Amino acid sequence: MDETSPSSGSRVLVIDDEPEMMDLIRLILDRERGDEVIRAVGGRKGIAAAQDVLPDLIILDIMMPDLDGWETYIHIKAIPALQQTPILFIAAASAEYIYPRAKQIGAMGYLQEPFGLSDLVTARDTVLSGETYYPPIPKGVILGELRAGLLQWMINLFRRRG
Repeated sequence: MDETSPSSGSRVLVIDDEPEMMDLIRLILDRERGDEVIRAVGGRKGIAAAQDVLPDLIILDIMMPDLDGWETYIHIKAIPALQQTPILFIAAASAEYIYPRAKQIGAMGYLQEPFGLSDLVTARDTVLSGETYYPPIPKGVILGELRAGLLQWMINLFRRRG
């Protein structure tokens, strides 16, 4: 763990509908930054959890069945105690589609799935430092069936390492 990173040991709320993705994020941020990672399945539960825990950072999936990330974002930002909380969007959607809308509504950044350990840590550190995180749009990102396999492989790798 890098003790010089922005806000080591931050409270991070992950709102997603995929348990594997939330596990991966929890494993990475706990191990690399000592963060307390709270999980909420879906937008509605995420809004309630955000009010309860008042996180330092929210990582929010855009594509969820009950309430999508865009709607969830609007509800969270309407809560006075959460208006200054940075939100980092994640999704498997093309950054070309996401960037304009995310920037327009004021999101601090977007991380395209699948992402690597260093991508997540860099995005987290950047956003917690008060800067936006919109890296160059990746070319030829592999999605679909490989995504699930990559997630499982990364989870297994972190569990083996300790």
